[in-house]
Amino acid sequence: AGAGALVAARLPTANAVSGSRTGSGIQAALNAVWGDELIARGNALAVSLSVRVKGRAVTIDQAALAATYPNATDHVVVMLHGLGQTERCWQSALADGAASIHDVLQARAGLSPVLVRYNSGLSVLQSGAYLAELMESLSANWPVPEPRISLVGYSMGGLVARSAYASGITAGQRWVQQTRDLISVGAPHHGSPIVRGAFAGSRALRIARTSRPLSDFLETASSGIKDLQDGGGVAEMLEEAAAIPGGALTGVRQHFVAAVVTGSDRHPVGLLVGDLVVRVPSATGRTRSSHNVRVLGGRRHFGLLSDPDVVGRLLDWLELSA
Repeated sequence: AGAGALVAARLPTANAVSGSRTGSGIQAALNAVWGDELIARGNALAVSLSVRVKGRAVTIDQAALAATYPNATDHVVVMLHGLGQTERCWQSALADGAASIHDVLQARAGLSPVLVRYNSGLSVLQSGAYLAELMESLSANWPVPEPRISLVGYSMGGLVARSAYASGITAGQRWVQQTRDLISVGAPHHGSPIVRGAFAGSRALRIARTSRPLSDFLETASSGIKDLQDGGGVAEMLEEAAAIPGGALTGVRQHFVAAVVTGSDRHPVGLLVGDLVVRVPSATGRTRSSHNVRVLGGRRHFGLLSDPDVVGRLLDWLELSA
């Protein structure tokens, strides 16, 4: 965080960093590890939640949105990145050389993809609350009145999407009534064994005096990273929201994409390790329904956003809302 402060002091503006591909990537990585601390210090490198087009933040008012989205439709698809990423993760070419997920959705009639950048170092619940506020403003100022809304989140983004929806119900916000789908791609709804293992190792490092400083360093990781141990309490928050009289939880469809590294999604090794970051029960939110779950074999976590099968599944689910 101190190094970030020194770097920020030498920059002409923070926008020069956040607007460039390389700068925003470095900024996102710093925020993943120390994002909450950067905000607490008022550091210029702290990421603020915003809608982004070509790396630049978009003002959420009717005139700015109409100018930015001249072909706006009545179905807004809000897309959320994972830990240490930016919205550009949705704009990488697919493995078969085809256009990115964002471009495919943008070209599909009736869909208006909206890319959001957030500070992945904040707690999932805090990011969700900020996103809920943004969604309320976005839906009220969208160029097409009364838009339908779908949220699509990759990895941590899936947690933030569900957290925002639960926060919106609790706050009585109007946009949740317009929301049709919550779609998660490789999201650790009940935690990641990789993250749990890292923090278990951190506690073990405290045994020896020589390794204790490394343990201290790991324990200073951001709230966002720590939330990936167990899902950040989002599942519990959704349960509480479902109990609110008049809550909109029953009116939304929840969809889950999970993956395993083995060719068969029923192979014991695949069931044990999942996609090497998230296991299937966590990625599917422990749901028992087969209609809104897709488990892909022979895939790894960080290859999901370049997978044509993921795009096909997203389109199938989104077009159900037409």
